Amino acid sequence: MKQFRLVSMLLLGLIAVQSFAQTAAPKPKKPAVNEQKEISPAVQIYFETNKSVIKPAELAKLKKLLDTLDSKDEFRLILTGHTDSSGNDELNLKLSQARVDGVYQYLVDNDIEADWMNRQYFGRAKPREKEETSEEKKAKNRRVEITVLEKPKPVEKPKPKPVFKDTCTADTTIYINDVGMTMKVCDFKKMCPRGATNCIKIKKNTSIEELISSGTPLTTAKSEGLNWAGAYEVRMPGDTCAAVPVTMTIAMDAAIYKKAKLQVYTRDGETNIKPDKTKKLGIAKGKEQIKYSFPLTCNGSYFICGPAGKSKKAIILDKTKRAEEMFVISQSTMAIIPCKKIGAGKWEVSYSKIEDPTLTVKMSDGETIVSDINMNSIRKMKKPGILRKKYKVKGKHLQG
Repeated sequence: MKQFRLVSMLLLGLIAVQSFAQTAAPKPKKPAVNEQKEISPAVQIYFETNKSVIKPAELAKLKKLLDTLDSKDEFRLILTGHTDSSGNDELNLKLSQARVDGVYQYLVDNDIEADWMNRQYFGRAKPREKEETSEEKKAKNRRVEITVLEKPKPVEKPKPKPVFKDTCTADTTIYINDVGMTMKVCDFKKMCPRGATNCIKIKKNTSIEELISSGTPLTTAKSEGLNWAGAYEVRMPGDTCAAVPVTMTIAMDAAIYKKAKLQVYTRDGETNIKPDKTKKLGIAKGKEQIKYSFPLTCNGSYFICGPAGKSKKAIILDKTKRAEEMFVISQSTMAIIPCKKIGAGKWEVSYSKIEDPTLTVKMSDGETIVSDINMNSIRKMKKPGILRKKYKVKGKHLQG
């Protein structure tokens, strides 16, 4: 009998141990991967009864919070507003909002991004002290609570299986200041990892006025005038030239440039330009536009122009004695033909056929430019496009 009782007691003990094991507290659940975590203790900003003004002692807390946030790379703030139980729900809700908005504005004024903060207003609905048995406990409910959370981690989607693609065989074209730049995709990414903005810069002068005032060389060493499509200053990142050429494309009006024999010119000393024989200008003709393109590998100035011819000569007499530079201009073909000074008040221009020629004069003060002087007002032409032997520029021609 004793043995039976002993066995029964052992069985009951085992059952009790098993039952205790089954009812033991479960292990704490691990937080989700994208769950936000509090990375600093919450800050309590307290207020006086029925007030939303931040007291000096509470401002000190906010300044300390700002110092703490300086050491955090990424964070989010939750601002919740609360009141004590005095008053009605509607007024308390407005008061809690005023308290939160005051703290929010202080943080914004001290360079905390508005997008990094979330505001919530609870009035007296969520007290810290549920039993307000003393003024001290009521004071703890008049607060704005600032919770500092880590930046939420994005939920990662399953990544598709990588597909190998050799992007270096593909071209991309970007447009800067209406100029197309075509290059290999991988070269573009290496050159401009943050995109084209502020990476490749192109300054262009494409009107007669811009070309004359920019200081661009406007003639060859033989004083030959030119038909112009424009001068382009190209700046790519770095000082070295690109390993793979970049193709630069410019669209021009077909009606104007259809017959122009344009090519790429380069600098020839300080005051002249000459044809660049290393760069062939590609031409794609259309009904309304002609596209000119050429390869370049280095930063520099590129001039798109062609000879205007110089089979005839004419003399221009400057009766004002104030001209420093003089150009015969044709707007219809954008020709600029510099005049050569050959004596006191005496200028010579070498030209071929010029349509609707006008005169542009840069005065001796180096700044004043008088343009669009009609050649007919200086001396009549035999027929359009043909200059007579001598023209006389007087003071009346330079008025206006």
